[in-house]
Amino acid sequence: MIISIVGLAALAAVDVPDLKHEWTPAELAQACEAAEKTCDAALEQIAKVPAGKHTFKNSFEAYEQAITDYGDATGRLGFMKEVHPDAEVRKAAAACEARAGKYFVQVSARKDLYQAMKDADVRKLDAVDRRLVEITLRDFRRNGLELPDEDRQKLIEIRSRLAELGTQFSSNLDENTDTIEATAAELKGLPEEFIARLKKAPSGKYIVTTKYPDYYPMMDNAADEGVRKRLYLAFNGREAKRNLPILKEAIALRDRAARLLGFASHADFVTDNRMAKSAQAVGDFLARLRGELVPRLEDENQKMLALKVTATRDPRAVMQDWDWRYWQNQIKKRDYAIDDEEVRRYFPADKVLAGMFQVYSTLFNVTFKELPQSKAWADGVKLYEIREAPRGRLLAKFYIDLFPRDGKYGHAASFTFGAARQLPRGYQVPLSALVVNFNPPANGKAAHLSLNEVETLFHEFGHIMHGSLTTARYNSLAGTNVAVDFLEAPSQMLENWVFRPEILKLISEDPNDAKQPMPEELARRLVAARTYDAGVKFTRQVFLASLDQWLHTHGADVDPDAVEHRLRGEIVRYPVDPGEHFVATFGHLMGGYDAGYYGYLWSEVFSADMFSRFEKEGVLNPKTGRAYRDIILAKGRVEEPGALLKQFLGREPNDEAFLRLTGIKR
Repeated sequence: MIISIVGLAALAAVDVPDLKHEWTPAELAQACEAAEKTCDAALEQIAKVPAGKHTFKNSFEAYEQAITDYGDATGRLGFMKEVHPDAEVRKAAAACEARAGKYFVQVSARKDLYQAMKDADVRKLDAVDRRLVEITLRDFRRNGLELPDEDRQKLIEIRSRLAELGTQFSSNLDENTDTIEATAAELKGLPEEFIARLKKAPSGKYIVTTKYPDYYPMMDNAADEGVRKRLYLAFNGREAKRNLPILKEAIALRDRAARLLGFASHADFVTDNRMAKSAQAVGDFLARLRGELVPRLEDENQKMLALKVTATRDPRAVMQDWDWRYWQNQIKKRDYAIDDEEVRRYFPADKVLAGMFQVYSTLFNVTFKELPQSKAWADGVKLYEIREAPRGRLLAKFYIDLFPRDGKYGHAASFTFGAARQLPRGYQVPLSALVVNFNPPANGKAAHLSLNEVETLFHEFGHIMHGSLTTARYNSLAGTNVAVDFLEAPSQMLENWVFRPEILKLISEDPNDAKQPMPEELARRLVAARTYDAGVKFTRQVFLASLDQWLHTHGADVDPDAVEHRLRGEIVRYPVDPGEHFVATFGHLMGGYDAGYYGYLWSEVFSADMFSRFEKEGVLNPKTGRAYRDIILAKGRVEEPGALLKQFLGREPNDEAFLRLTGIKR
């Protein structure tokens, strides 16, 4: 039966089971093995179909559903690695994730399945089914199915090893417990609430962890350069001994795999099926943007250095990597009368969440409801459902996990482990989780978010909405399963709402009068200060993307640490301390963004361009929001990103809005 994308919205919603989190390590391992056996049986049914009898339904569609079922099952199990409070369960989940990675490699290299697809009669299909055929066959080819058997086996072995390495790298960081100790004097500049929640060592000093809620406030506010340096080197040296060899091996294996497939580099392999299409196009993009940024970077660095020289009374002072966040904060206070920790008082977490839900409800014609009866993996984790307004059709469910814990995933991300797809009985709604590490509540007081954390929340929840509002028929085409260099664009676009006065009224609360939002004058200053650090901010993004590209375009024998040190000095232009081993902590390099980190900047261009339509038509205009939902969010990978952008904008996209919004050009 052929059903249009629009028609899918009329299908009955199929609820998705809540996430099971009560596991023993043995139970989790057994469930992982069972999922594999179930998938094996389904795939064997495809392979057993006699030659000449393959159809779209018994080959492409059957394969899609089998792989989606397996991904659902193991995704739920592997997610426990990121959040479960029991270290042994996390270990079992990591083992399942590694096993699943190897299994996907084996399956995607099966000649019998590929032959079944090639034999299938696919002449009478609609556009969506043809798109699934195109992507499935392309993925098989990219997994070596056109290679000689010997080379294909080499590719399988390489990809299997890479799956192991990725799990090891991320688990090392998740389990890391590095800290430094600081005296009360060294904490000068930090707010009392921050200091009050720190634990004390037997020495009587305060323990400062390398987790985000400790690291960023310290780097932003600690007046003592010595303690900033110690924390910077600890933060950027986590797991160096274990992770540097892992990364080096992974880079070499990726290069070998790319060359087996006929590509000049891993970066060329990665970009071939993305918007960029080639490593050269990415290099040109980064070089052009780097040139645009040089004047702003020099201006900002000179302002910070002048402050440091004055404060230290040392005319020979130089800017260091552990300095820039602190001195930028001082400039923000001086030029815009903005103190980040003071601003935090205006953003209670509950108010921000409620206001954010109101924004998304207005734009996308949906409602949000907490499901308080549901249990989760840790106290404070909440489950919500999204429904269509006003009819109440269930669209999706998601968890929110806001605060850090031992062993928890240390960054900010969204995870999807319940696939959106059409089933015979209706449309299965997706299940996902928003996992962040914001400053936790202390001394019985409500948690408050920094402005940066508010941006992060809007961004990551943008991923949740992208995955939740999809209507694509197949999971492989649904939600966030888009070209990776477009993946961030919808979320980045939604960060712009944070800096609109009318939105700040919805998400803020005056600490002296809970019925009032932040003062209009403060909101005006926050908006004015948004791009004050564009030179440093975007140059650092160019550096990270350039590092990623260099590592994946220069063969198998590279020294990641040495390359990072050299490029940091050349692009960021601060002295490099040899004790810094940032690449050992750069999770994107081993978390699916290898040779793809440029996508953050690449998609920034398109996010700004999409926002330009909201600027003209109203940031709370439900008609514009509905168009965005139906064209960009709902379709997923049913069409190429460029085609979707052109539909939404009514023209070809360009970078004018990006250069203006980011303050690179004034």
